Amino acid sequence: MEAIGVIAGTSFAEWDEFNIEEKKEKHTPWGTPSSPLYEGTLHGEKVILLRRHGPDHDIPPHRINHRANIYALQKEVDEVIGICSAGSLSSEIEVPSVSIPDDYVNYWNPITFYNEKIKHVTPELSGRLRGELLKASQEAGFEDLNDDAVYVQTEGPRLETKAEVKILSDFGDLVGMTMASEATLCKEAAVEYAAVVSIDNYANGVKDEKVDYEEIVDTAQDNWENIKNILEIFLKER
Repeated sequence: MEAIGVIAGTSFAEWDEFNIEEKKEKHTPWGTPSSPLYEGTLHGEKVILLRRHGPDHDIPPHRINHRANIYALQKEVDEVIGICSAGSLSSEIEVPSVSIPDDYVNYWNPITFYNEKIKHVTPELSGRLRGELLKASQEAGFEDLNDDAVYVQTEGPRLETKAEVKILSDFGDLVGMTMASEATLCKEAAVEYAAVVSIDNYANGVKDEKVDYEEIVDTAQDNWENIKNILEIFLKER
């Protein structure tokens, strides 16, 4: 049975339905991944779960070892779903909500496996995985998914200034700190990648309210039930 990788982030809470059968400690040429690889089954599908911010959620976004994470996963799977959190760059996008992004922008902190040789890839998200996730999302009752949304990545750990958000809104619809790095490295590793994004706040200045990190985390974890429902439908129908 082919496994599918899942990289879980801020919104991830408990997943009681996921039966963990093995915990694999990995070491890679790029160092140690954020967490062990938790292998198990869910709805008859083999799943390998990695905790992006560590088992105790204590690795900040700018310290995540994305190369080690993707290198470890690509030895086990050929497709990955990222569970990500993002802020909305538009007042027209509902918060909280869910998105299956169509594309991404990452001018400021690009990442690669190819530091020692010339090799170029054309980044993209998996159209097949996106299609399956969109179908599962609609079956879960999410009709308006901003399915043409563009994710813009910043480095973190701080949030963005109002001026930065104003500029970023010219490039995309959502702002986060992790998805683009994972998507690019997966493309280099010939691993298909798509993401389910929990939209947990309005970016700084989009609305007349203060952006508070603790509130973002609380909203993301409240939104986990919606994300989990989409993923379970997605897995059932594979």
